[in-house]
Amino acid sequence: MITLKDQNEGFSSVYKILTNQKIYKVYNQSSFTKFHRRRLSNFRIIYNETYKLKLSPKHKIISNSIIEIDELKTDPKFSINKLLNEEKLLKNFLAQIRKVNSIDRRIIKRNLIDEIYNYINNNSKHQKIYQKIDKLQKYLKTYRQDIVCHGDLHLKNIYLKEKRIFFLDWDYCVISSPGYELAMFAYLEKLNEKQINKLSIYSKISLREISHYLPICQLLDYLYLSTISKKNDKKIRSLKIEVEKFILNNL
Repeated sequence: MITLKDQNEGFSSVYKILTNQKIYKVYNQSSFTKFHRRRLSNFRIIYNETYKLKLSPKHKIISNSIIEIDELKTDPKFSINKLLNEEKLLKNFLAQIRKVNSIDRRIIKRNLIDEIYNYINNNSKHQKIYQKIDKLQKYLKTYRQDIVCHGDLHLKNIYLKEKRIFFLDWDYCVISSPGYELAMFAYLEKLNEKQINKLSIYSKISLREISHYLPICQLLDYLYLSTISKKNDKKIRSLKIEVEKFILNNL
């Protein structure tokens, strides 16, 4: 018998176990309603597409709450410094992101504004944001919102195997812009200005566009944390202050 240990990873309460060279990811059913996600069976097309494009290992839907994923061991020396300082590796990483961006958006359907709206709708503590939803949508549309983004790229979701890069955890994929994809990666990995500028140069996505979406990443982080946490902890309070500044100065 395998005992599942709650890891509290991802957007949901999720269990991860490794046996027989497979990873089994098991979601709590409540996560699908809490975060307005569809049932896992509806993600089958996404998983098949990312596997076909060699963007991720093979996923198999076991049930409406369990995914079986082929084991993928990353290079133990893989790090942010390695990724950003080895030119060939960085170009490979950005090429994989462009493959994600090329996925038919009809497969994903969910826009970035939908993601934000699902967090704030019918939630009294986010009324200030709700009241600015039209202006927020206009802010997002400063740059085109017409490509598929992974939406949760960080080192734990990026695997390097024999100089090939793969992505895991597609729960946050949305339709947005190239700048948003790179902004979320920069935000989650806490990249400095020099590192973000390097991403901009190699990706040929303007620094202005990436910077435009950094406050949106912060907003999403705040909405996510305030949803999963019952406590108004220091990080949430700090994020709330920054979000309110963004609203005041930009919307």
